[in-house]
Amino acid sequence: MLSIHFTADDLARIRVSGARPAWETVLSARSLRDRARHPVLGSWRARTLEVMPAASRMLLALCPPAGRFAEFLISERGAREWEGDLDAILGTPPDRIRNDLVGLAWRGRPPEWAAALAAGEGKALHALGRALRDYHRIGIAPYWEEIQARVEVDRAFRLRVLADGGVEQLLATLDTAVRWDSGTLELPQAGERRVRLDGRGVVLAPSVFCGRQAVIRERSDRPPVLFFPVVMGFGRPLAVTGGDDRRPDALSALLGRTRAAALQEAADGTTTTELARRLEVGLSTASEHVKVLREAGLIATGRMGREAVHTVTPLGAALSRTGCCARPSVPDPGR
Repeated sequence: MLSIHFTADDLARIRVSGARPAWETVLSARSLRDRARHPVLGSWRARTLEVMPAASRMLLALCPPAGRFAEFLISERGAREWEGDLDAILGTPPDRIRNDLVGLAWRGRPPEWAAALAAGEGKALHALGRALRDYHRIGIAPYWEEIQARVEVDRAFRLRVLADGGVEQLLATLDTAVRWDSGTLELPQAGERRVRLDGRGVVLAPSVFCGRQAVIRERSDRPPVLFFPVVMGFGRPLAVTGGDDRRPDALSALLGRTRAAALQEAADGTTTTELARRLEVGLSTASEHVKVLREAGLIATGRMGREAVHTVTPLGAALSRTGCCARPSVPDPGR
């Protein structure tokens, strides 16, 4: 169990992060060998294992699916660009690397390179850099737009919860296994760990690859990062960027004026009932518009209590920005 203790100052210093390539790279390496994690990752897992270079096995050894892993691989910076975080990871002080490797959940005896890596030897760090680059190239880069989309959809949902229910509801609804009680957040994790924020605040980081156990990354001069699984946008398996597995008829249906308006209404998050009222259409008509937009990958739906909340995906937001989705002055229920 992971217990995180908040003060009033910490509650005022919570923010929700977008996707970061280094973070998802390391968390995905943990998911690669764990078939119990989201079944929707099955095709990604099979494809990645099939083409993964032998050099990347070093990364998998450092990121076992359960138990302790090398947390130094989760960059403190959390940069938006992959190469910037990669340099920071490879520049980790040897004592930090050594501390992370002690008690790591190795499969059997530690590999021969472990001692050299713990000592910060250049050859071992070079091998780690190659493992990270090769793995990111085949396991993350081809899927990055889809990963970003799913994280951003979840992030928009969390911000909606924060706006409507406040910070305590935000924390209490991070995951079905979360327990929030009198300033303490409890999440499932192997072993017992207590973290006192002491006014530092925390960065909440929705992750496609986090799995069912929360991960917290302590940072020396910044707020800790708490990773938790996205709960929205998992209706389809991860798709290679540039591929199009969406229904052409669903995409063409977006030419209707009312559906274009529905897409814009979802920008700030909306329920089906709210959407029907704003568009001046019946509830069943609003539900059909939502269905078509969701099948086209332009909106995603999650639950807040008993209500389904619809928010736009990055693809939907991009389409809205083109100007082709200007809201009509008079609804057109027939489209």
